[in-house]
Amino acid sequence: MPISGHVGAVYIQTADPPEAFIKEPTQADAGYTRYKIIDSTRRYWDKNSPVLVYVNDTLVSAGFELEHCGGIVVFAAALTAEDIVTVSGMSLTVTQRGGFFNWTCELSSDNSEVTTFQSQGWKENLPTIKGFTASADSYWGDSEFSQSLGKEVLIALYVDNTASKKRYEGYAVISSDSLETAVDDIVNESIEFEGTGRLYYRED
Repeated sequence: MPISGHVGAVYIQTADPPEAFIKEPTQADAGYTRYKIIDSTRRYWDKNSPVLVYVNDTLVSAGFELEHCGGIVVFAAALTAEDIVTVSGMSLTVTQRGGFFNWTCELSSDNSEVTTFQSQGWKENLPTIKGFTASADSYWGDSEFSQSLGKEVLIALYVDNTASKKRYEGYAVISSDSLETAVDDIVNESIEFEGTGRLYYRED
């Protein structure tokens, strides 16, 4: 089903310092491998601060990966319905930024040629490094983004900010900030982001 663009939104990490959370409860998925922090205000973790994971109140240090964007612990081996997972760390504040009226996001994959004599005259390529870039256009209001050039932030690009919460989110560096104005128009600002890790797609 098509989605109207007017329900989109751009959320960006604020300048507020990270806030600590201690042994916050999580909710398991049906397979008991993915555990998401329940408090929705704590779902964006500061990746420069340690995140402590507890299973049944015992600190564990291996056998899992962290998805800082979304506040999720992913275990390599499934736990059980009786297991209780809690997490401690530092959370970031992400809020909708007014004035944005357009955003784009592009995922890319670098490929290296691996053609050999056995390739029978056809080029062969091997995917190597993945990445993403994004940009967002807004009506200019202040110098916030120009003063944040080179700063890493967490961004969330909403396709649908109503009930389904469909969005892309990840960490990125503000790589450029351009202004455009015309004598018969208002001042527009275009912000460019360069991804610094994985881009996640969420629907919750």
